[in-house]
Amino acid sequence: MPAKSPALKVLLTLVRLAIGIGVLVYLARSGIIDPRGLAKLATAWPITLAAVVLLILDVFLMSVRLSWLFRPQGLHLPLSMSLQLTFVGFFFATFLPGSAGGDIARLFYATKENSGRRTKIMTVVILDRVIGLFSMLLLPLLFAPMFPKLIRSVPLLRYLLVTTALLAACLLAGFIICLWSASILSLLERKAFGSPKCRSLAIRGLETIRAYRHSPGILASTLGASMLANLSLLVVTALGMLIVNPLGLEMKMCLVIPMGYVANSLPLTPGGLGVGEAAFNALFDITGLHGGADALLCWRIWSAFVGFLGLIFYLRGLRCSIVKTAEDQ
Repeated sequence: MPAKSPALKVLLTLVRLAIGIGVLVYLARSGIIDPRGLAKLATAWPITLAAVVLLILDVFLMSVRLSWLFRPQGLHLPLSMSLQLTFVGFFFATFLPGSAGGDIARLFYATKENSGRRTKIMTVVILDRVIGLFSMLLLPLLFAPMFPKLIRSVPLLRYLLVTTALLAACLLAGFIICLWSASILSLLERKAFGSPKCRSLAIRGLETIRAYRHSPGILASTLGASMLANLSLLVVTALGMLIVNPLGLEMKMCLVIPMGYVANSLPLTPGGLGVGEAAFNALFDITGLHGGADALLCWRIWSAFVGFLGLIFYLRGLRCSIVKTAEDQ
C-alpha cells in the first residue's frame, strides 16, 4: 500500500480537528459544557498549580516505568533521557490525533539513534504502552467493590465494567501466552509461516517479551508505577471538578474517569478533542454526575502547559541513546 502523501496527512488531521471542534461546539450549545465554569481557571491558580505538578508527576512515573522495562533486556535508558522522551511523547499525545501520536513519537526517537536493536526497543516501548492501558483498565475494577448498590442499580454501568474486565483479561492473557508459551515461538520459526522478514520481526519481538519471565519484580514495579500515574490523573480530574462543579465532586467518579480516558485515547481527533468530552459527559450522566466534559477540558488546558515542556525538548533536538549494560557487554 503506498504511503500517504504529506498533503493527505494534513487534510486528514484538519478533518479530525474539525470533527473535534464540531463536537465541542455542539456540547457548548447544548449546555453540556459551561464556558463560565472554565473561566474560573484564571482565578483558581493554586488548583491549576497543583494540577500541573500532578501531571508532571504523571510524566515522571511513566519515565521511570519505561526506564525500568529496559533493564531485563540488558539495556540502559537513563532516567533523564527517559524523562525527555516521555515529555516529547506527552506533547505529541496532546496535540496530535489521540494518544497514539505520542506513542509514534516515542518509537521514532527511541529507535532513531539505536540501529541494530530497533525491534527490541520498539517491543519495549509498545509493552510500556500496554502496561499503561492495562493499569487504566484495572482502576475502575479496583474501585467497583466500593459501590455495589450503584452498580446494581445502573445496568449500563455493569455492562461497561464487564467490558472493561474482559479487555483487561484479554491483555493479561495475551501477555502471559507470549511470556510462557513456547508453541507460538515454534510456530513462528516454521518457514511456511508468513514472509521471512515479518517472521523474523515477530520472533525477535516475542523473544524480547519472553525475557521478562525472569524479572517478575520489574513487571510488578512498572505496573505499580503505572497505577500511581493513573491515580494522579484521577486527582487532576477531581481538581477540574472542584473548579467547574464543586458540588458534583463524589467518589463514584473513580468508576467512570478511567473509562473516559481510555475513550479519549482513541485516535479519532487531535488529542481526543471532543470525543473525550462526549465520552466523559455520557459516563458521568449514567452515574448521576454532571460536569465531566468541563473537568476534562480543565485537564486538557493543564496538559497543554505540561506539553509545552515536551515542545522545548523537541525543538532542542532529542537524541535518545540506549546502551548495553556492563554485564551484557
